[in-house]
Amino acid sequence: DKRGTSPCHIACPAGVNPQGYVALIAQGKFREALEVIRRAVPFAGSLGRVCTHPCELDCERRQFDEPVAIRSLKRFVADYELRVGREKAVPVERTKEDKVAIIGSGPAGLACAYDLIRDGYAVTVFEALPQTGGLLRYGIPEYRLPKEIVDNDISYIQELGVEIKTNTPVKDLGEIFNQGYKAIFLGIGCQESMKLLVYPLLGQRRANSGQ
Repeated sequence: DKRGTSPCHIACPAGVNPQGYVALIAQGKFREALEVIRRAVPFAGSLGRVCTHPCELDCERRQFDEPVAIRSLKRFVADYELRVGREKAVPVERTKEDKVAIIGSGPAGLACAYDLIRDGYAVTVFEALPQTGGLLRYGIPEYRLPKEIVDNDISYIQELGVEIKTNTPVKDLGEIFNQGYKAIFLGIGCQESMKLLVYPLLGQRRANSGQ
């Protein structure tokens, strides 16, 4: 186990420990490397494809030649698991009495559910759409992020004990509290795209001339 906190670890928004799993991959311990990733996030396969990898910008190897291909190595171990077959995750024992509801099954909602289920809470995710994944499924094209990768990441979360209800829009939070949930996390996403401030040529001329 790598000790200390490396610059690449600090740079990771999700708190993944790259130096830990890269060292395990170098030793041929692919399953153990995947477990290191899953200590922080459940989306090893998805992040191995679409993460912007800020960790590589802070990789100390850059001082000598090129940064370690951290994201690609994450993808490698996730794909290795798919290729050889993933063992079903062991359900987490419930140790807390309170139930928590998650509204939305996108990355934020699923990550929240993942952390809570491992802390011993009973967790239910309510999703209005027919399938789970949010942005991962509906916002990223297939050639960048295959649906089977998304499905595998989400299946792992469900196997831990997270209940997911699709086709279940929530219109009244009071109804959720009435069902016995003590807390609600809203992970409904950003459904509208940002508009680019691109002016037609005439408009740009006016803007540049101060009109």
